[in-house]
Amino acid sequence: GEAARCGPGPGASPGAAEQAAAAALLYDMKGCYSRLRALVPTLPRHRRVSKVELLQHVIDYIWDLQLALQRGPPRPAAAGDPPEAPCMPAADRILCR
Repeated sequence: GEAARCGPGPGASPGAAEQAAAAALLYDMKGCYSRLRALVPTLPRHRRVSKVELLQHVIDYIWDLQLALQRGPPRPAAAGDPPEAPCMPAADRILCR
């Protein structure tokens, strides 16, 4: 759901609207980070992660999904087939697992 945002009441100081907008944005961002924590399966569940680490996991997970989409459905490997090389070297990816 979306956070309800209300304007300042009558007689509010000029800075109150800005403070209310900043508080609503902070509330919305906390909700976004919570949703990312719930959606990304690669996050460690036994400890809290920083926002930067969370975003690193999100980026890494998106790369994983992109690779899976590029490869298509899994197919049985024939004997003697070399493993498929990734489209991006591991050194260029953000590895946070």
